Amino acid sequence: MDVKINKCSLFAFFFFLLSFPFLGTERGLHAQTVGNEQGYFCNPPLPYLPYKLDVLFIGNSFSIDACTALPQLLRSAKLSTVAVYVLYKGGCSMKQHYEYYLNNEPVYELWMYDSRGEKKLENKTTIRNVMKRFAYDVVVFQQYSLESGNYDSYEPYLSKLLQAYKINTISPRTTFAFNQTWAYSSRHKDIKRYGTQEDMWRKICQTSSEMKQKSGIDIIIPCGTAVQNARNLTSVTTDNEWTRDNQHISTYQGRYLLACTVFETLIAPCFNVNLRDDRTTYGKKEPDIVNDSNRRKIQNCAKLAVANNYNISEFVNEE
Repeated sequence: MDVKINKCSLFAFFFFLLSFPFLGTERGLHAQTVGNEQGYFCNPPLPYLPYKLDVLFIGNSFSIDACTALPQLLRSAKLSTVAVYVLYKGGCSMKQHYEYYLNNEPVYELWMYDSRGEKKLENKTTIRNVMKRFAYDVVVFQQYSLESGNYDSYEPYLSKLLQAYKINTISPRTTFAFNQTWAYSSRHKDIKRYGTQEDMWRKICQTSSEMKQKSGIDIIIPCGTAVQNARNLTSVTTDNEWTRDNQHISTYQGRYLLACTVFETLIAPCFNVNLRDDRTTYGKKEPDIVNDSNRRKIQNCAKLAVANNYNISEFVNEE
């Protein structure tokens, strides 16, 4: 007996499948309703065992802090075909990135981090030029740190930047990620906007979680939680609660911690490499130095944050 299935039935069955929760936020599937129409965005997974990996951060000084120590980790893992680019404008918010895009303003520096070290590629460039300069495999967005716990500051600018990237990129496929910033030192003059340092961190976590659910960008680089993990270490200490000026991360231990978090989130899964392979000494003198006495615990803070983006781990002090 022949069974005929009409197109309407197939269409209805397809949307029935899409209604299941496990095909939603866990897979980065985002539904946006406009009138009676629905559009879906599913974030592609990270590439696995690629020949090369090009990553672009669209950010500010917190992006520089997150990437400065990456060359140490890339050398240890023998990854010579990984390049991480940072489009840098100090204190830049997503709203400002969007406005600079519209006006095509050459206000950015472009930095590159690879196994050979750090290099400034451009002194004055535009976001449009950088979006189409390389075939990026991963693009990372980030909010201005003081606004990171305020979701109203994210949209519509994040959605518009995604669209802008899509029409400029030369890459056939790009995975999107989001860099979760960290709470300021409790001595920072602006901490009162949130209350306490822990209040600021928790609000950043809540906001990045909301961003994930609404945007479909399901890869979070949990720098904020990694730093909060580190602030709970009992045997590793730095000045100013892991900051160098109550806001930016400490020069060596802090930057190493953030690089470990970026590496563990974006790079280790692609190339099947282990963060533990890095045994370099990073820094010049105590107390802000990474060495055999504290390296593993700092790595733990990053690994545990990647395992649980929004909670402090009880295992941070384990050897």
